[in-house]
Amino acid sequence: MQMLVWDTPELSVILKGHLLIEQTIEALIAQKMKHPDRFFGSQRVTFEMKTDLASALGVLPDVYLGAAKALNSIRNSYAHREDHQLSIEELNSFKIRWTASQKKAYVMACTKGIDEAARIAIIFLNWSFLKLLPQASDAA
Repeated sequence: MQMLVWDTPELSVILKGHLLIEQTIEALIAQKMKHPDRFFGSQRVTFEMKTDLASALGVLPDVYLGAAKALNSIRNSYAHREDHQLSIEELNSFKIRWTASQKKAYVMACTKGIDEAARIAIIFLNWSFLKLLPQASDAA
């Protein structure tokens, strides 16, 4: 009951980040398909299946695959264990070619607590994934 009343802020960030990463992966897959609606609309495709398919299609590099699977593992830990406590080690698995300024911001966020560290790590992770989309690369 306590979890329902006092939500942990990092949980919300993890769930929202997971959703955005999943949407980005779906977009990457859809760009390689003639009829993506037939694949995504007619059956239940898990996050792990989507990441594996994106990797097999060559639209999700291995370093992104590892980060996506790490995020999914954290989300699953929250979903299946009420006592899951997010750790800095788990968040470190989201680092994809961070710049010096990103590393500095993350270190600063870590000093403020797990909530802030999760927020920064998820923002940087989503930003990395968005750069995989052609239109995002063209606009940059």
